[in-house]
Amino acid sequence: MAERIVQLGGEPDFNPDTLTGRSHAEYDESLDLIEMIKEDLVAERVAITSYTEIAQWLGAGDPTTRRVFEDLLAQEEEHADDLRALLERLPGGAKS
Repeated sequence: MAERIVQLGGEPDFNPDTLTGRSHAEYDESLDLIEMIKEDLVAERVAITSYTEIAQWLGAGDPTTRRVFEDLLAQEEEHADDLRALLERLPGGAKS
C-alpha cells in the first residue's frame, strides 16, 4: 500500500505514535490466548469490511489501487480463515 501511495505522489505515514488513531480495530491487552485469537479475528473482520468498502468505492475509477485493496482483502480473508480454524481446534476456543 505504501508503494501505491508513493506512486500517487503521496508520502506514507509510518509514525507509530499516530498508528492507534488511524487504526480501524481496537487494541486489546488480554493475556488469555483464546481471547487474543478472538480479538485478532475481530480485527481481521474489521479489515475485511474496510477493504471491501474501499475496493467498491474505488470501482473503475482507479483500477490499480482497487487491485491493491483486493489483494489485501484476499490476505485478510485467509488470515481470518486461519484464525477461525485455530479457534475451532483449541480447547475452549469454540466457534466465533
